[in-house]
Amino acid sequence: MGDLSRNFSRHEFACKCGCGEAEVSPFLIEVLQRLRDILGVPITVTSGRRCTAHNAAVGGAKNSQHLLGLAADICAEGWTAKDLLRVLRILVRANALYVGYAYKINTDAIHIDVRQPESGTVQAWRR
Repeated sequence: MGDLSRNFSRHEFACKCGCGEAEVSPFLIEVLQRLRDILGVPITVTSGRRCTAHNAAVGGAKNSQHLLGLAADICAEGWTAKDLLRVLRILVRANALYVGYAYKINTDAIHIDVRQPESGTVQAWRR
């Protein structure tokens, strides 16, 4: 059991460099927990909160939402990135889930964030 939600812990979102940065938006956690509940499978956070140095080291955008604790790179057990994005589009259009921006990272992983305001453009779903 997680300390942030039923299925997510602070440790999963901690900066991968070991600096201790781990604060993330409660709204991001809420969105990810809802997505996990809908999918019915575990979601793995491959990148959550990032400090400035780690963000630069991994080639993150200077204004990355990871720096603010508003983003996560995730994969879901048994789902391709393409299928995850397809489900996100459906959920967002049905007002069942809020997503500020999302795009495919590789065949299995996507970036998802809860920036405000929502981008609302179809191009936002592809990198």
